[in-house]
Amino acid sequence: MISDQSSHPSDSLFASAKSLSSCLALSAEQAALDISHELRTPLTVIQGALELLESGRLGPLSDQGQRLIQIATSNVERLMRLTIAIEQESESIISLLSTEELARLRLERDLRHALERRQLKLQYQPIVSLATGTIIGFEVLVRWQHPTLGTIPPIQFIPLAEKTGLILDIGTWVLREACYQLHQWRQHYFSEFQMLTISVNLSCQQIACPSLPQSIQQILCETELPAHCLKLEITESSIKESAAAVELVLSQLQVLGVQLYIDDFGTGYSSLSRLLELPLDVLKIDRSFVQQLSSKRGEFLVRAIANLAHNLGIDVIAEGVETEEQALKLQALGCQRGQGYFFARPLDSQAIPPLICNLSTSLQVAGRVANVRV
Repeated sequence: MISDQSSHPSDSLFASAKSLSSCLALSAEQAALDISHELRTPLTVIQGALELLESGRLGPLSDQGQRLIQIATSNVERLMRLTIAIEQESESIISLLSTEELARLRLERDLRHALERRQLKLQYQPIVSLATGTIIGFEVLVRWQHPTLGTIPPIQFIPLAEKTGLILDIGTWVLREACYQLHQWRQHYFSEFQMLTISVNLSCQQIACPSLPQSIQQILCETELPAHCLKLEITESSIKESAAAVELVLSQLQVLGVQLYIDDFGTGYSSLSRLLELPLDVLKIDRSFVQQLSSKRGEFLVRAIANLAHNLGIDVIAEGVETEEQALKLQALGCQRGQGYFFARPLDSQAIPPLICNLSTSLQVAGRVANVRV
């Protein structure tokens, strides 16, 4: 979900929060209330549970159990006193936090409610056959429509979702929504959408989850979408840790009939031999290599990646195509597919059917890939 050509990756979440800080300027009192609320809510629940245990209504406690309850109660009381202090001395407490840290805290709080408030939206960026000029599928990109900040791109909120663990719920929602949307298109525009696919990015936490294959199988059944229509994109960094567990998950996904893409290939510094052991179907060449195509070194790198993929029986998609020259050169170097602003920016779901129906599945003008631009 991070891969997105509408914004360039930043070095850290700090930089993302900094860009939002002017919009999130909070009074010390409001910021203190936000922080104390985040502390008070779970502490109140814990207090209630400890009182219930201490009352004996759930059964008698051993001496050791009673001592542990006393320690826990004491710790909760200290944290509650801290919460009260934050509320009463907001100026002195908040002075310890930078504007960026306050912005990050506020953004994290808002993100926790984004799903239930239906603030997350999907957009779809066309993937194009460089040989025929036809649209063959879409990459799914998630946007956060914040009520006061407007559209927030994934590069700013996905790292925060991964840090807080919200990425699993968000990732499941994206998968279900994307599969359902393609199924709807296939139902209403049978001939135009039967051969089209959707690509969904998976986070490191998702790909390391043993239940992911069952979850995807359930989503495919619920949405009635054939497995071959779904492509899953993973990054090189996501397969570095828990190698055995990740390989098992990928193998189970392949058995389902879902194709697997390596996203941003060449930027993860992972072992090439390790990648070759995985059940991969497509390599996606990172936009940074495409931007270097004007140099001999850039051409050499792209050709090397394309040749490697072809020798392994793997297709290649080039990301970040921004000019006609790049598109034509990529085709000459052996890339079968491409995506980027040269062809189309990410589009809302309502814009996709008119685009596909107008272009038709046989769009070709003078044999040049440039003619698929929208």
